[in-house]
Amino acid sequence: MKLAKIQAIALLVAVAGCGTQSASQYATETSNVPEVTESSIVEVTDVSSVEEETTTTTTSTTTTTTTTLPPTTTTVLDTLCIKFTQCQYANLVGVDFSRLQLDFQNFSVATLTGASFAGANLAKSLFIRADLTSVNFVGANLSGVDFTAAVMTGANLEGANLTDAIFCDVDLKSFTGTTTSQLAKVKKFKTKGKTYCP
Repeated sequence: MKLAKIQAIALLVAVAGCGTQSASQYATETSNVPEVTESSIVEVTDVSSVEEETTTTTTSTTTTTTTTLPPTTTTVLDTLCIKFTQCQYANLVGVDFSRLQLDFQNFSVATLTGASFAGANLAKSLFIRADLTSVNFVGANLSGVDFTAAVMTGANLEGANLTDAIFCDVDLKSFTGTTTSQLAKVKKFKTKGKTYCP
């Protein structure tokens, strides 16, 4: 496209300056024009490639800015342990287990801070030395659950079934929502004068 325009301009210049020149002189002059135009096209191509390099540099700078964003600080939760009923040492902070069938699960030494087990069936599960800070056990079936040495600060056990639950080395004043009738169904717990822990 540019070559055709340059040839047309060169042809007009040649025709205007031709005057009384012969046809053979005209032909030789026009045959020389493409060589000149080709070299000028090469120069134009070089300028456009320089412009393209500049554009590429600008784009890579933008990409660098995008990649230097700080990484996200989300933690990986170990929720797949539920399938294998083995969640010892698992990180399950804030997970919602409400109304799930989780009997015979092993949550020993797991971190469950802020998790919810509202209405869940946790019969015969283990929470030995688990971090149960602010866990919601409202209406959960905790029959036969072993809470030995668990940290239960701020846990809510309102309406939970505590039949035969084990609270050994647990401060019964650290959690809320329990009644005397609920605690009467507890199988084992540690108090002053009555100590029986497995």
